[in-house]
Amino acid sequence: MYTVQGCFGEFKFTLTHNVLEGKESRERTAEEKKTLTNYFELFDDDGDLYFRGYSSDGESEDAFIPLDWAAGNFGCTYIKYRNRDTGKMEIL
Repeated sequence: MYTVQGCFGEFKFTLTHNVLEGKESRERTAEEKKTLTNYFELFDDDGDLYFRGYSSDGESEDAFIPLDWAAGNFGCTYIKYRNRDTGKMEIL
């Protein structure tokens, strides 16, 4: 789990599936299930899915923190979060 200081306080996220390297997905821990409730996916500009994960915030400016991490390390260019009302994935 990654923990950083965001604009609105402490922000946490974890990756549960490294699609890029073809690794198996993993279940979240009990602690992660309590605190990381916002499902996200990270993509490159070709629309290729690189990572799946969960964060502590899916709506504020801090929700971009996983993308900032993935952009610098892997070239990801956008992030989608699952809309809690519709269940659909939406570009943030």
